Amino acid sequence: MLKTQSPLRALCVSHLQRLKDSVEHVRMAAVCSTDGFPIALLGIEPQPGRKLTAMAAALDGLSKSMGSELEMGLLEGTVLESEFGLVLCRQVHSPRRNLVLLLVMAEQGTYGHALWAIKNAAKEMGAALQELVELETAIPTHQ
Repeated sequence: MLKTQSPLRALCVSHLQRLKDSVEHVRMAAVCSTDGFPIALLGIEPQPGRKLTAMAAALDGLSKSMGSELEMGLLEGTVLESEFGLVLCRQVHSPRRNLVLLLVMAEQGTYGHALWAIKNAAKEMGAALQELVELETAIPTHQ
């Protein structure tokens, strides 16, 4: 039996691949729900991917809480700098739910280019998700 890929997952995989193609030194990328459920993974196996998406969602939640506590407005993203690279989390705003975009860069990556790339990827993914929702609501379902 052939397992079909959900439209949401297919869309996310496509955008992750575009993100990877637009910036050098990507170690891995993922899209997950705000509760940590992995939707699409690139450059990582499912088991460690599930653990990382859970941590990305936790980082997203903690960052939202800190921003709120400091009265900084809505969270757009979070960056972790480390000895061996960058970890970037970005909000993807969608009509039905918000998602978290995770990008892990090797130390050779360019900070500014990575920020620009993930910001644009999140914006484009959000627009594509809007189109997907509109398409799904326009197609009549047969019962």
